[in-house]
Amino acid sequence: MARRCGAYGTALALIALLVPLHGLWAVQVLLVPLLLIVPGALLLQALRIPADAVSSFPVYVPCASLIVLIGSGLAVDSLGPLIGVAAPLRAGPLLVGLELTCLALLAASVNAPSSLAIPRHSLSRTARLAWPLILPLLAAAGALRLNNGHGSGVAVIATDVCVLALITAMVTASQLDTSLLNVILYAAALAMMWSVSLRGAIAPGFDIASEYYDLHQTVLTGIWHAAHPGNAYGAMLSVTVLPAELHFLSGVPDVLVFKVVYPAISALLPVAVFGLAGRILSRPWAFAAATFVLVQAFPELPGVARQEIATVLFAALLAAALDARIPRRSQWALVALLGLAMVVSHYSTTYVVIALIGLTLPLQWVLSWFREVPRVTGAVAVAFITALAGAFIWYGPPVTNFNSGLGPLFHTVRTQGLNLLPNRAHGESLLSAYLQGNTAPPISVRQYAQLVHTSYALHKPYITPLPDAGLRRYALRDAAPPTPPVRWRAGNSVLSVVYLILQELANVLGAVGAMLMVLWRKPSVITRQVGLLGLAAVLMLTALKLSATLADFYNWERALLQVLVVLGITLCWPMQLLDGLRKRYRDGILTAVAASFTVILICATGLADAALGGGTVGGGADINLVDTGEAFDRFYVTGPELASAAWLGKAARPGQPVYADRYAQLRLFAMAGGTLNLIGDVTPQTLNQHAWVYADRTNVLGRSAEVLFNNSAVTYMFPAGFLDANYDLVYTNGSSEVYHR
Repeated sequence: MARRCGAYGTALALIALLVPLHGLWAVQVLLVPLLLIVPGALLLQALRIPADAVSSFPVYVPCASLIVLIGSGLAVDSLGPLIGVAAPLRAGPLLVGLELTCLALLAASVNAPSSLAIPRHSLSRTARLAWPLILPLLAAAGALRLNNGHGSGVAVIATDVCVLALITAMVTASQLDTSLLNVILYAAALAMMWSVSLRGAIAPGFDIASEYYDLHQTVLTGIWHAAHPGNAYGAMLSVTVLPAELHFLSGVPDVLVFKVVYPAISALLPVAVFGLAGRILSRPWAFAAATFVLVQAFPELPGVARQEIATVLFAALLAAALDARIPRRSQWALVALLGLAMVVSHYSTTYVVIALIGLTLPLQWVLSWFREVPRVTGAVAVAFITALAGAFIWYGPPVTNFNSGLGPLFHTVRTQGLNLLPNRAHGESLLSAYLQGNTAPPISVRQYAQLVHTSYALHKPYITPLPDAGLRRYALRDAAPPTPPVRWRAGNSVLSVVYLILQELANVLGAVGAMLMVLWRKPSVITRQVGLLGLAAVLMLTALKLSATLADFYNWERALLQVLVVLGITLCWPMQLLDGLRKRYRDGILTAVAASFTVILICATGLADAALGGGTVGGGADINLVDTGEAFDRFYVTGPELASAAWLGKAARPGQPVYADRYAQLRLFAMAGGTLNLIGDVTPQTLNQHAWVYADRTNVLGRSAEVLFNNSAVTYMFPAGFLDANYDLVYTNGSSEVYHR
């Protein structure tokens, strides 16, 4: 015990010595893993979490570190002003708070039995298997070369190697060490996350722009205030206190916390899925489940900082709630802490967990009368109560007061109903309408111009357009979509169809697997519990797909990303079952699955588009490999764009209308937050006479603009001629402009 305390004490002393030197990049590289390992290891010791549970699910350690960092950072922020520290979120106070918290945890673990200690040989063995970590370094080099205009060669090679490593490990998983499989998963995940997050001046994505503004304001002011009425992002500690604490303690610039450190945390998600799936599935199929989750998650997660943290915490929460190796008291305490950390990290993930477990608990009670499964799993009930109570307290008037919870949803359901498949065309089948979801039908540029002009005349009479706005020469025109030319049309079409079929087949298998896991006579208790969670996830996703009312409250795609932790496992369970029933076909089944996963990986990572052109096989979200296309135009943010956005944020007076199209607004969100009166319809007949107009790189160089009108995306030619004729160009840097009159 003395040796263990000495090791932790040395680690805490090392952190204290390195923080004052964090201006050196080598120190930053050392501090980040120390901050994500040492506090968590101490918390797990204090909670008496068995070493075998931690060894088999290593994600417990960084998730526990997140709990300690969030808790100590919040305590420092709350207590600092009471003792005269006006800006508590600075390196000194945060270091003191973290060290005191860790010392308290160390004191609480003094009498912990030696069986709780993680064996040193397992740590050194994992370190010897670290060679796959060359993958994220290669991916980072590829992204940075793309940023500097040096082509996509290195980025494509890095992605190729990731796909090859994942498929090879899947096929040979039964012969490979579990620790090596964990490292391969993490390395490939981090490489794919960095290939997206390192593109541009800030991490690409929609939400990340507003999140960065809230983080940067927290860093500038050095304090976070609890009350955030109407500001969901500012109310989340994963966007404010936690990244500010990582910035001040490690020395990593705040923008790189989101671009580098957060992806390093979210890359733990497939490792967590592999650890949970390994209790139910054999190694090849557990690895397949983790790979499927990885390929579905990597394009989305780097663009939603708060969800990066919350999704990993959610995966650890489920693993802890279903981990029979942990004593009940320790298990309940760990589940409660993980639940609270998730609540303060992301409201939507919390709502999904409340719905998911809220459906699972009654389903399990009913099933317990027919199958061998407990009436209620205590730890799962603790997770539900913690999420529900935590959301009520944190999101409501007692703390942040950023929204009114589920009240608006219930009111809308009572007054408008569920609004089932509202966009179903006359004569269209229910299946076709369901697959299309609740997306509104597209409208032409001419229709948009007429509808938006009429809407402004009726609902925004205070907008006064210029007299010549209706002239024929200023009429809106169609803009060609920024899609690269197709090199091989037949191959592009075939691969698109195959990819779509495989995606839909995966959805079906996930639902079928959940049913089989629940109703099969032989599975273990944990298999049934995961099956029940999968069944609840399918019911929730179906409701979101059918009901426009529920979809307006939370979109189907984001919910799918969060429940993949469960559905990735239910997807692979029928395949393992078939593998076991037909042993002579085992190699053929695994080969077919590996081939299918190869197609999914090639398409989802953008490799298909890079080879065939077109930019549509994987959904056009391949910003990691190209410098063209819709995703690039929308989400690739440059330094000059941020400079012009910052200038406009200071120049525009409160209340003045500022026009910017759908994605140009992201640059303004990053630099000015919600301080500007933004309007998205940049058309001659909707521009106010004395408005500000912001034009980003796509508007200026690509001459196109995009707007979301009545849930229909419309792309049209940016009205540069009208602006040049009627407004003054008050700022330009060659790739972005500001007009005013």
